[in-house]
Amino acid sequence: MHTKHVLVLNLLFEQSLKKSFDQRIAEVFETSDIKYDTIHLSHLDDGHNFNDYTHLLISGSTESAMEECSWYPRLDAIIDHFMSKNKSILGICFGHQFLVRHIIGKNHVRKSSTPEIGWTNIKLSDNQIFHTVDSLKSAVFHYDEVFDLDDRFEITATSDRCTIHGFQVRGEKIWGVQFHPDFTYNDVFEFTEDIRKKDPLFEEIHCRTDVSPDEFKQNDLILKNWIQLS
Repeated sequence: MHTKHVLVLNLLFEQSLKKSFDQRIAEVFETSDIKYDTIHLSHLDDGHNFNDYTHLLISGSTESAMEECSWYPRLDAIIDHFMSKNKSILGICFGHQFLVRHIIGKNHVRKSSTPEIGWTNIKLSDNQIFHTVDSLKSAVFHYDEVFDLDDRFEITATSDRCTIHGFQVRGEKIWGVQFHPDFTYNDVFEFTEDIRKKDPLFEEIHCRTDVSPDEFKQNDLILKNWIQLS
């Protein structure tokens, strides 16, 4: 069996978000002896050999999968490489949306009429990526969402305000989650307060579920399950 080796794409611009993502991935992967390497957005176009990687993790981003950016073709090419080798992929938030864009087109990503900021309850299917997750409360930071997916997609998670919080491509090792298991617990509160100061509609989109540190640890299982099952 080949050693599992994860390529992590950190596509975040803001230093606080980028740092929190890196810390969180280290928190989960290093304590589980998971081998991984991280490529930040500024180095996405550097010459990289992806042949030795078994898994691809795509982070969130403040960019929109509905729009166009200069680095999107490079991201498409990386996804193509992993899909062509039948390697495992997990997209988070923007990564979740970009996978849908990549597979069936950006006309399946839209502005959400019910954005979510803060913490919320996530309703889970019995998909294997949620193995041993008793119940899930997770962070949410999104103004866009995916919709109208075809039969290639199994819907794996929902919330009261978002009907597609997770998917798996049927018969493939490709998953997406709209929620965020990838920021540190304390930073979620800070990021929520930052948005409170910037968004005049904050009270309408604020999700107020109480989450303890122990409840937050259920999010670890999703990242670990993804590595172990594929």
